[in-house]
Amino acid sequence: MKRLRIHSAASMDGRLFVQFIALILMSALRKKMCDTKLIEKYTVRELLLEMETLTLVRYSGKYGHILTEITKPQREILQSLKIQPNT
Repeated sequence: MKRLRIHSAASMDGRLFVQFIALILMSALRKKMCDTKLIEKYTVRELLLEMETLTLVRYSGKYGHILTEITKPQREILQSLKIQPNT
């Protein structure tokens, strides 16, 4: 956690709450990676960086939502985590 740089107790409480929720999500992701053996191939940070480029583009009209092209490593990660991308 970086420096808080806040001016009120309420802001500090909110910032700590967000950090706590992030810690819970990171722990759940790490556990899922251990269960699926992804931890042997990626660190949590590397996995998140790999998945960062995956973007959902929203168009108005008949096209709706379109997922950007999924790379081979992203496809392998999604398959390991049993996540079906909506293409």
